[in-house]
Amino acid sequence: MNWNAFFGIACIISFTIPIAVIIINRYYKHRSLAALLIYYVMLCVYLVLSQGISGLSKFVSEGYGIFKSYFEVPLMLTALLFFCPNKQKQNIIHTITLCFIAYEVAMTCIHGFKTIAIVYIMGPGYVLVLGYAFYLFVRQVKFSIMHGKNHGRMFMLASIFFAYACYSLIYYFDSIIKTPDKADIELLYFISSIASSSVMAIGLHLMRKRMKELQSLKLTRKELALFFGQS
Repeated sequence: MNWNAFFGIACIISFTIPIAVIIINRYYKHRSLAALLIYYVMLCVYLVLSQGISGLSKFVSEGYGIFKSYFEVPLMLTALLFFCPNKQKQNIIHTITLCFIAYEVAMTCIHGFKTIAIVYIMGPGYVLVLGYAFYLFVRQVKFSIMHGKNHGRMFMLASIFFAYACYSLIYYFDSIIKTPDKADIELLYFISSIASSSVMAIGLHLMRKRMKELQSLKLTRKELALFFGQS
């Protein structure tokens, strides 16, 4: 077994950890974290296909890879809504997501359902996710330092920012420079994905107490609304 095959399997396993944490803690009840769950499931399935573990043909793997790429950025933008409770800012992200989906449709109409369309789609997509994740991460770091809490969110945002910084670098080497060292690019993807998904799992685990507090707060608000509504 070569290093790429080893890290490919390790990457699949690492993707299943945040999936397991989300399912076990029932975070999928939150729309943004449900999007994060779907995101990791799609990545995990893609790696199973691309590594030849499923036994399906390369044509199926490449087709699914293109299909997965269409959903990656919209899913991640939706996941990032978890870190932005402000309704006005959420509406802005919703608008950006819809505009990006329209852009995907336009690129598909121009280039077809092909790899070249994905090249034009993923570049701006990475810029969007990386820029917004950086903004949220800096804001969260300041909040966590000042108030000494919500470290889980900080870990989660660090995971997303690191992952998309690496994915942007990979995109630059693979699609812009078109380096022939495909094995090295693949290895970089595996290692960065393992690191980011591990940090994400830690962040999700740290969010357990906070999520329970938020759930209790929502229940209290409903009870108060019901009480005062009947008064």
